Amino acid sequence: MVRKIRLRYLKILLVLFTFTTRNSVKSDPKLFEEIGSGLSEKGIYLDFIKVLNPKKKLGIRINYLPKDFFTHKNIFVENRNITADYFGIGLLYQHNFLQKESKSNFYFQGNAELSNLNLSHEIDLTKETYSYRNLSLTCSACGNLTIQTDPEKIYFIPSAYLGYKYKNTKNFHTNISLGIQYISPAQLENFTDTEYPLPIYVQTKIDEWMNKTQDLVDSYNKIQPSINVGFSYIF
Repeated sequence: MVRKIRLRYLKILLVLFTFTTRNSVKSDPKLFEEIGSGLSEKGIYLDFIKVLNPKKKLGIRINYLPKDFFTHKNIFVENRNITADYFGIGLLYQHNFLQKESKSNFYFQGNAELSNLNLSHEIDLTKETYSYRNLSLTCSACGNLTIQTDPEKIYFIPSAYLGYKYKNTKNFHTNISLGIQYISPAQLENFTDTEYPLPIYVQTKIDEWMNKTQDLVDSYNKIQPSINVGFSYIF
């Protein structure tokens, strides 16, 4: 389901990108004139860029954050790691402040991205100890618990950056940009891999974990900083 949604939005963006660049630059038959790649807090990104004029560029950006990527390994609930995976496709617009012939350049960049973000937290319920009426209990048949945001929800994430581009060679550039982005994660849900109802003392503990994890997710400001470091190659 998520894969179909991703492909659908990629097709829509390609149609929109083609229509925009066709009307802006009629003399150059190439669909893309620049390819960029690098790292951000949302993982690995890949850019496909069209030059509209010496100061303006339009492109498509694809972001991918694998589940075990290094950028989120310090987010914990009761010493358990919360993992995150991310996939986003969007349009980017870049405006250079200096002339094209300049050795280096400062630029403004705006992104509008449709993305799939999943925060998840897994607990082996058979290894936990539960309190009930002054007793300490275990549950060997309780299986595994997953707490997560809706994995099929699509987010719209706008962002704005100020960047610096260093012209290493005529065709190869180094880029770094700092900015802000707006993101609001969905509410959490949970499920287990067991077919039977859980004991009340286990369900009480799950509700506690749910509240703590939701509080952690809600504690983050919806306006988040963003940094991108990468390279680009011009054909």
